[in-house]
Parts: sequence; C-alpha cells; structure tokens
Amino acid sequence: MPCRAAAPSARPAMDFHWRRRGALFALLYLLLAPLILLALAHRLLIRRRRLVHLGQKCSGRIAPVPAGAVVVHGVSMGEVMLMRALVPALEEAGLGPCLLTTTTETGDAALTRQFPDHHRAPWPFDLPWATARFLQRSRPRALILLELELWPLLLCACFQRRIPVLIVNARISARSFRGYHRFRALLRPLLGQLSGACCQNQLWAARLQALGVGGCPVTGSLKADMVRPADDQAREAEAQRIGLPPGPASAKQVFLIASSSQGEEAPLYASWTRWGAAQGWRLVICPRHPERGPELERLVAADGRPVWRSSTGGPAPSDPATVVIVDEIGRLGALYANAALCVVGGGLGSGRGGQNMLEAAAAGCATVVGPDWRNQPDAMAVLRAAAAVAVVDPHKPDAVLAPLAADPARRQAMGRAGQQAWDQARGAAPRTVAAIASLLAPPAQAAMVSPRTHPDPRSPS
Repeated sequence: MPCRAAAPSARPAMDFHWRRRGALFALLYLLLAPLILLALAHRLLIRRRRLVHLGQKCSGRIAPVPAGAVVVHGVSMGEVMLMRALVPALEEAGLGPCLLTTTTETGDAALTRQFPDHHRAPWPFDLPWATARFLQRSRPRALILLELELWPLLLCACFQRRIPVLIVNARISARSFRGYHRFRALLRPLLGQLSGACCQNQLWAARLQALGVGGCPVTGSLKADMVRPADDQAREAEAQRIGLPPGPASAKQVFLIASSSQGEEAPLYASWTRWGAAQGWRLVICPRHPERGPELERLVAADGRPVWRSSTGGPAPSDPATVVIVDEIGRLGALYANAALCVVGGGLGSGRGGQNMLEAAAAGCATVVGPDWRNQPDAMAVLRAAAAVAVVDPHKPDAVLAPLAADPARRQAMGRAGQQAWDQARGAAPRTVAAIASLLAPPAQAAMVSPRTHPDPRSPS
C-alpha cells in the first residue's frame, strides 16, 4: 500500500510501528557487524579502495540545503549517469529542486562532473543516528531511489516521517526476486509501504507487485535517454589526446574493449593479437574501474608490447602498435565515437550481468557483448531486433571478432542499425516523470498506472 498521509489519531501508532521495525533492523545489523567490518577491511586493506566522505556517511551531516527538495539517489556511477536524463526532466516538470546523492567514489566524481551546480551530498550509512540526521538536515519532499537499492533503516525513518519513497528505472532479476521472496516476511512491509516503482518492463513490474509494491507503472529504461553520443569535436579531441588517427570511426581500425571487469580483458587481448595486431587494428582498453589501469598495463607489458596509460599523462603515443589504456572516467562516449568495433564488458565471466551497450550502438560502433547480459534485457531486445549487436563466447572470441574485423560493410551496417534502434527507444524520461507526478499526487488525484499484462514473475529474464 503506497505511503499516504495518516489521520492524526493514527500517527503515534505509525511512528511506534516504524521505530520498532527500525530497531529490528538495527539489531540485525548489530549481529552482522563482524562480517560488515571484515568487508570494510577487505575494501580498504586488500582492494585498496578508500571510503569517500567517511565522516559524513557515519554521522549523516550534510551541508545546508533548501528544505522540500526531492532526493535522487544513485549508488554508483552507472546510476548517477541515469540522473542526466531524469533530473532535468523532473525540474522542468516542477518536481524539483533535486538533492543528488551517491555512495561510491566513482559515483561522487561523476556527480561533481555532471551536476556542478546542483546540491549534492554523500549517502549516509544505514545507521539509526546517521539516517535521522540526514533526513533532519535535508528535510526532503520525497526520496527517489534509482534501480533497486533498499536501505531498511532509512526507509523506516522515511515512513515514520511520512516521506514518500519511490524506485525509478526499477529492475529485479530472477535471482534477486527469489532472494527477496525468501525473506518476504521481513521485507514485504517495507516494499508495501513504497509509494510506487517506475519499472523498465512488464516482467519486472510483475515481480515487484508479487513482492508487495503497489503502483508499478511500466515506463521503460532511462538508459536510452541518458545516452548522449559524442559530437565530432569531442571525438577528434579524444583521438588527438590518446594518439588515434583523425576522422570518423568508420574510416579507421580501432578496436575498443569498454567497461570491462577483472578477467575479461585477457582473452580479448589475446584474440586481438591473432586477428588484429598484424592487420593494423589499434587496441584501446577502457576498464569499468579506472584503478585497474596498472593491472592492465602489466598484462600488455608482459607480452612485450608497447603500452600507454592515459592517467599518467605525457605525450600521446606516436607508435600505432601501442596499446592504449584509458583509466579515467567520463571518456567512454568519445572512445565509442572513435571505435569501429567494440566489445562492451560486464558479461564475459565477471558476473556483472553486462553493461549498457546502447551508448556504443548510439555512436554507430559495431557492438559486441558477452553471453551474460541479464541486467540489460531491454537494451539487448532493442538491439537484437535491429540486428545491431553480436554475442561473443569469451572462450572463443575469434569466431565473432575476426569476421567482423574483416568485413567493413557488415560493421557499418551494424553501426547504422544500432543508431536507429537507440533513437527509436528514447522517451522513458518523460514517461517516468509523468508517473512520478501521479504517484506523488494525493490519493484522490493520483491515477495509478499498472501493467496491462502480468508475466510470470518467476521467468528467468
């Protein structure tokens, strides 16, 4: 049942109810504290990844912001990129201003770069005092969570204060659905109190409804709307910066490994050495996590090939045989515009479920992905219907990549088809904003939009 104003006589009971639930989750966190501390130690000491804004996250303290803003939260860089399509549309519709929050270091950097003029704040740890102080300082009108991230103590604190909470661009895999269903007695009250979820497709809407979420309008994926292909000026500037030949991508042989995760680059690099290196194909690697740049540099150097890493600075490589590693964020759009052929990572054994391949398609790049694209079903459906994507076996990448490298006409046809498919898929942002306005309206005014069909929520998509 969506969150709505309670009668004054019922408010003390509601306050006690959500305080009691918050105490229950706090007790569970206390029991799990040793495991949480081990995970933090592993992140800091083993993975060497720091925690940004640690003091603010622990305390919930944020800089002064205007009361009544809509908090839009994206956990990491991928969700922050979705804000590029959503936040301007929210503010143009009069639902702003927005306070933008994120959790990770890469998300924080992306927020600073993409929204320098907006109010921004670190997302608090899910601790009783931190969540209470964060809400006290921000005093939001509503909270929007991008995709599906549940923070039990913060949700309880929002419901206690009658702050509406919505999930936008919502998705839930079959595996996550089974996990949530297993703990439905604990989670269903939280999910049932949400004001709604704007879902990417009918299947995910059906799963969320089966878990107790009320209004679940299907608004499509924001990923098509967030894609902004690099213009010619940006493409040429990036080519000059990293030593690629000038001109459009179709006129040069550049092979890009993009948004890759650990273990995905090695087989693709080995494949390139067989079909690409001797034929003049330039190799560019842009990993999902920039801090993996030194690791990839060692991979190439161990093979005896020249390698250049963008984050180290210095003049662009003049030797066309040099492998270029772009270990910086915010460069991917211009790299896609310079590539004639690319593999979008996340689906070649890393377990990430695939990265957004629409950005590559929108740039007119011949797009290849791995077999694990479970987190990108809508994007894959769009591109597959247009014959604008190929799927590669990570154990036998040559079978797909070598024929594509040798067939410029096929690559260009895939690129044109991908651009057209992306253009036709846009429009989720205005649909999402309209649904948010409806879900946040008073009950007498809200017109809840529900899926017209209800697929089996157990479907594996």
